[in-house]
Amino acid sequence: MLDVFLVQMDCGNFDKVRKLLAKANLQKNGLIILPEMFATGYIPKNPADYAEDFSCAAAGNTAHFLSELANETGCTVMGAGIGKGADGKLTNHSSAYQPGQTSEFASYNKVHPFFPELGEFESGADVSLFEINEWNVSSVICYDLRFPELFRSAVKKGAQLITVQAAWPKVRIEHWETLLKARAIENQVYIAAVNAVSAGENSNVDEKNRLGGTSMIITPQGEVISRGSCNCEEVVHNSLDISSLISYRKAFPVLNGIV
Repeated sequence: MLDVFLVQMDCGNFDKVRKLLAKANLQKNGLIILPEMFATGYIPKNPADYAEDFSCAAAGNTAHFLSELANETGCTVMGAGIGKGADGKLTNHSSAYQPGQTSEFASYNKVHPFFPELGEFESGADVSLFEINEWNVSSVICYDLRFPELFRSAVKKGAQLITVQAAWPKVRIEHWETLLKARAIENQVYIAAVNAVSAGENSNVDEKNRLGGTSMIITPQGEVISRGSCNCEEVVHNSLDISSLISYRKAFPVLNGIV
């Protein structure tokens, strides 16, 4: 079993993450997932001012926090922020830290930057695959959800769980729900998707920029087994059973010849 905790939150400081998790029934060896650019919001003015090195806990403030949180909770922690590529261009970066480790455990750079990101953010090369508690996991970020070939690439690599970290607007939340279910069904994978939400001081932002929450955990059959609200900060949790995924793929082998 793998316990997954989606921290649905407005952008804020690191203490907010700790306060939200303090209300959750955390289990050690779980997976905690934070939204896209959770500490800065999407996208801050002058994003280069917020670019960080995520390679080790001593390299940047966000990396240090992720490492600390992993040690405090006994869970793998996935955060997302603004990284810097080898050529100096910015990357929309997802970073994972594990308890007792001071180096980044796994990482991913958003392959499909959203239109406003173009020119400032470079595209990542491909999805990556990493293992947590015998689960093969891949991660994508927000706008990547609209590109099914990226999810299929993850499944071809062996993904059984795909995480989605997002800052998805409420005006297109039906797209969010529909596409997440489709990606789970067509690839026979679990989906754990955390979205930022406009709450608190940002609850009165205009509709175009309001973030829609509705974080979800979805089975390979497309069943939503956990769902967040569209307007509240909260932790969405469920326990995932890898044996049911394996059994389902054998019983309905649509991926034969693909994986």
